[in-house]
Amino acid sequence: MAGRTSSASPQAAAGLTSDSGRRAGRRRQEALAGAARAIARRGPERTRFVDVSRASGVPVSTLQHCFGSLEALLVAAFPQECRAEQAAMARALGPGRDPWVQLTDLTRVGIVGGDRSAPAWRLWVESWRAALRDDELRREAHRAHRLWRQMVGHAVRAGVDAGRFDGSLDPESAGHLVVAVIDGVGVPIALGDPAVADAPGAAIALVIDAGARPLKVDPLGGHAARR
Repeated sequence: MAGRTSSASPQAAAGLTSDSGRRAGRRRQEALAGAARAIARRGPERTRFVDVSRASGVPVSTLQHCFGSLEALLVAAFPQECRAEQAAMARALGPGRDPWVQLTDLTRVGIVGGDRSAPAWRLWVESWRAALRDDELRREAHRAHRLWRQMVGHAVRAGVDAGRFDGSLDPESAGHLVVAVIDGVGVPIALGDPAVADAPGAAIALVIDAGARPLKVDPLGGHAARR
């Protein structure tokens, strides 16, 4: 028996290690997603290991082993949500897509469909609040906003180069404008303001209209507006 146990090939051992690593990676992602949901529901100050465990299905002992402290777990949840959002942004900017479609799809990613029941907006509000007192979270917030501005600027630059958008507003300024409007609309969405939260598509329409005006395009189709 001992001889058989020790005869496992290096490839088989590597496979076991790889499988174990993948399982651990999945558990970590599940834990971070659960932490994001718990923070959105309870706020970081009131979130406990048991809340994350209930939201994720990951045992408290596993959470403690993977992250060490509750603070480390909660801090890691914000960048994880950023990465998920960035993946959606990258899909919106897929190669060969029409610049106006890119811009409106980015808006939909940012507004989260205008759905205040989605935990994303509540999580962002909590992350901004925590970033006021935490240097690491503040740097993460700055990085996320910078990436948003760059991606919006990319779509605007493509539209200007294609002759679809007016070039009087430079892409960098357009990025600042669109991201500021998204954040400005997001707060009332999180608070459940019926002016935007209860009107299907209202938040998205507001941001698209705000972005279309300086680019001098028709917000309904992205075509050059008549002068």
